Amino acid sequence: MEDPLLLGDNQIITGSLKPTPTWRMNFTAELKNLSHMALPMATVTVAQYLLPVISVMVAGHRSELQLSGVALATSFTNVSGFSVMFGLAGALETLCGQAYGAKQYAKIGTYTFSAIVSNVPIVVLISILWFYMDKLFVSLGQDPDISKVAGSYAVCLIPALLAQAVQQPLTRFLQTQGLVLPLLYCAITTLLFHIPVCLILVYAFGLGSNGAALAIGLSYWFNVLILALYVRFSSSCEKTRGFVSDDFVLSVKQFFQYGIPSAAMTTIEWSLFEFLILSSGLLPNPKLETSVLSICLTTSSLHYVIPMGIGAAGSIRVSNELGAGNPEVARLAVFAGIFLWFLEATICSTLLFICRDIFGYAFSNSKEVVDYVTELSPLLCISFLVDGFSAVLGGNKIKPIN
Repeated sequence: MEDPLLLGDNQIITGSLKPTPTWRMNFTAELKNLSHMALPMATVTVAQYLLPVISVMVAGHRSELQLSGVALATSFTNVSGFSVMFGLAGALETLCGQAYGAKQYAKIGTYTFSAIVSNVPIVVLISILWFYMDKLFVSLGQDPDISKVAGSYAVCLIPALLAQAVQQPLTRFLQTQGLVLPLLYCAITTLLFHIPVCLILVYAFGLGSNGAALAIGLSYWFNVLILALYVRFSSSCEKTRGFVSDDFVLSVKQFFQYGIPSAAMTTIEWSLFEFLILSSGLLPNPKLETSVLSICLTTSSLHYVIPMGIGAAGSIRVSNELGAGNPEVARLAVFAGIFLWFLEATICSTLLFICRDIFGYAFSNSKEVVDYVTELSPLLCISFLVDGFSAVLGGNKIKPIN
């Protein structure tokens, strides 16, 4: 039989009839590309977030007072410090991502160095606030004993904040180039380093919750060291680790232009969660309420970094494709990210609901605390679905760089 003279929309002539790429085929290909970046990136974010979570767990098993103090300090330091570093570094997803897509490799190293230099004076200002955290909490009506533990813990976290001023830009430097496997190896190595260091400082040296905070700082700096060594000596970064001094001032200006709105959005979003911790300290049984709410929000935040990793990978894919002049592929990357979020959120919420009766023992030995966590677990399952969707779509605003 002869071939038809008129071909359908999904057929082309190349010597024989072959189907053209359909939307489903393009989506599947983009889903594969995004998964290769998102799954390691999600693992990286989980491994990095587990560092403070492990410190909370170790401190929580010592006493309910230390768990409450650490929870209160973690809430305040997240909002006033770590969210700022994380948000500011989000500017590099746009700047470095589009520079990489446009093959302007020299700009990537300049943007990253400018971000690190710009972060340092901000850390100094935040550290001054942390020195007076205990007095601030007492003036806000918090329990004096809890406030004392929280203030001491916050001061010991200052080295960790300074490390984040370097680590976050280095992480974005590698992310935007698609170098997620080095980040994965570094994050897992740091996590394995953190666990024994935390236990040694807390129990062997008897430093208690302060040792847990110092362990976070040591682990962050360990991660910075191995990331810096990789950037310096890896051939994968040969084109991008350069620095153009003439572009430094402009790079700082662009960093704050994109970083300040990003930091503001991140801080506002994080503060809504942490405000609940501060409010729980005003309830009739502040130690119990603060401990339980801290466990729930820590769990919610731990899950949140998984879709956040998917969102970060999607943001990088979008910025790379926009820089390369492919807006339709960038749009497809967004839909692929939403699909991955739905799959992940369904699995995690189901697992938590099944394990709700024993989950609290990961943080505390108190039966009262564990039972309270069991009651709140169904609400956590719902938050997994809602927060994950926000994380995937709430990436940094991508704009063309003029």
